[in-house]
Amino acid sequence: MNRTLYRIAVSALLLTALASASPAQEYVAPPVVVSKEKVRLGGKVYYSHVVQERQTLYSIGKAYGVSLQEIYDSNPTLNLETEGLKKNQILMIPVKEGVQQDQVPQAAEESSQPEEAVPVTVEANPREQKFQEKDDYFIHKVKWFEDLDAIANKYGVSKESIININGMTSSKVKRRQELKIPYHPEAWEGNAAVPMQKEEDEGKSVPEEEGDAKDTLNQERKGIGDIFEDAIVREGNHDVTISMLIPFSAPRSGDRTSFMDFYCGSLIAARNLGNQGTNLQINSYDVGGGAIPIDRERFADSDFAIGPVSKADILKAAAICDEASWIVSPLDMQAEPLADTLSNLIQAPTPTSVQIKDMVDWIKSDFVAGDKVIVVTPAASRSSYQEMVEREMAAAGIQHSTTTLGGMNSMMTSTGSNRIVLACDFTDKSTVFLIEAVRNLYMRTGRNSGIVLYSTSKIRTYDQIEVEQLHKVNLHASVTYYVDYDSKEVKDFVLQYRALFGAEPSRSAYSGYDLMKYFSTLASKYGRKWPKALDRVDYSGLQSDFKLARTHSGSYVNNAVRRVVYNPDYSVSLVR
Repeated sequence: MNRTLYRIAVSALLLTALASASPAQEYVAPPVVVSKEKVRLGGKVYYSHVVQERQTLYSIGKAYGVSLQEIYDSNPTLNLETEGLKKNQILMIPVKEGVQQDQVPQAAEESSQPEEAVPVTVEANPREQKFQEKDDYFIHKVKWFEDLDAIANKYGVSKESIININGMTSSKVKRRQELKIPYHPEAWEGNAAVPMQKEEDEGKSVPEEEGDAKDTLNQERKGIGDIFEDAIVREGNHDVTISMLIPFSAPRSGDRTSFMDFYCGSLIAARNLGNQGTNLQINSYDVGGGAIPIDRERFADSDFAIGPVSKADILKAAAICDEASWIVSPLDMQAEPLADTLSNLIQAPTPTSVQIKDMVDWIKSDFVAGDKVIVVTPAASRSSYQEMVEREMAAAGIQHSTTTLGGMNSMMTSTGSNRIVLACDFTDKSTVFLIEAVRNLYMRTGRNSGIVLYSTSKIRTYDQIEVEQLHKVNLHASVTYYVDYDSKEVKDFVLQYRALFGAEPSRSAYSGYDLMKYFSTLASKYGRKWPKALDRVDYSGLQSDFKLARTHSGSYVNNAVRRVVYNPDYSVSLVR
């Protein structure tokens, strides 16, 4: 189900549906007649309610005595939070516990003369309702992740009615802005009279609630939404609007955890930037179902979008975006080929091809007379990884031998270092080959073979390979991700993450932090011209670096690589 990440359970709001909102017309709220039809699904009993024209979720919930959240939860396939109600739609309304199966709430009994029914009213939440004028609207305070589409869908009213009743000149809203939401949206649509809004009311914001903006590290943990409520301030060079398209509802639980970690890391970066004076607005969308719940207009309102993750979803998003904004590919190195065809893509993870080039350059700089370079491949057909290694070796002018695992030992030299490259595609099919190759090299280390194993970052992800063996074979890895836990910045981040989320940050959390900080900083400093600074402003992050280069298609690819060495004393050194 496509929806924004957070669903806010808004308390019911008070209004008696009386006079029209426009002096030119009169409207009567349509009555809600409780259905006598009941169905049993999954062991639970529901009313089957057919939506009539101009009925709202609030009026329906009030008639049946249930909350908005209960209606949302009972109808997960209808996407009510993002798409709103539709005429003749069938809603499942849960029968409240304690209500007999043949009992109908008195307030909802079917009327023989529905046109004389008293319009349904809803009760107010004093925190949300600041004032009322002629009982024709209630007040909604804009949250940090909301845009006008989300707000309109949330209350089942049109964007047009919200724009007209508030006298707005555009669909842009700001955090903490107070918006009038009409109880009779039809009175504010089409040619309905639009009153001029008082200047002092336009864009009115609510002061910080007492107790907000306190240091969360010295308090009990806060929710994710609360972090922004505390951190984002209104000063700064340029306001930054970001759309995040993350598959929070991914099918596999491990993926869901990873993507949530990524999001949490990005929130800490946004929180820190907010404390430094950058005004951020982040709109988050769940793309776990494969759909992209954002249109071109919302892309255009964003300085950039982080996500989607997969190659297929990036293509979908790019088609919708239609070059209205920049799309940052956050996690999937497999999306690299898209940079050759999409002109508005930024490939944030360093591609495998760039890691291979750095690895070969490293071998060339380390090579001395008497050394031997050996490329070891599986017995199967050549992989694309092997082809890239061979191509870069030739371009660097490195003389080398290529062999299978069985012939590796016979090719080694005893007079110099044996610089070994394992050239496989690093998929599940390669696991056995990698385990055997590293084990074989490890067994040779006792014979003073001078072994140095070179690889890209992927080899470090195989849990089946014992870390001790990687140290003994003197692994030299050209990687896109590496965290130096001795750095002050990393230590500060770990403390913040623990305090806010009660967990240790994963690799995905560091990625989220680095991406949010780098691109938001650029957008804040340079405004809408920030992409012009991409190829001249580098960044060294907690886990990864950014050194972006423009492709022939106009997109950007990250060429930053970190070099790490697994030393024989079991330490790991960041050498560049």
